[in-house]
Amino acid sequence: MNWKNDIDENLKFGLLEILILHLLTEEDTYGYKIRKDLVKKTNGVFEVKEGSLYGPLYRLEERKLISSNKVLVGEKRFRNYYHIEETGREYLNYALEKYHEISKGFLSLINWEEKR
Repeated sequence: MNWKNDIDENLKFGLLEILILHLLTEEDTYGYKIRKDLVKKTNGVFEVKEGSLYGPLYRLEERKLISSNKVLVGEKRFRNYYHIEETGREYLNYALEKYHEISKGFLSLINWEEKR
């Protein structure tokens, strides 16, 4: 059933930037670790394919919400570490407020508590 995948992807994609920004409030880190932390800290709900994480990271960087810094690891290998900027923190706070507002309205509309 393709529509199940569509629903999963649409809901997750809308939240991915918020989760990335939240992880970056904890520490500056690199893409692979962000991907692993998403899986671990969401109990497997946000399992992002390896290449799928970099699009959101590039968009966040393009909008100046995060920055990146190449760090030499090993003898010749570089790793991009991402850092949340002050504008990213403001964006995250606003996004979380909106998420809670929308979530409350959504649950109110479908009477979630009564249907459980």
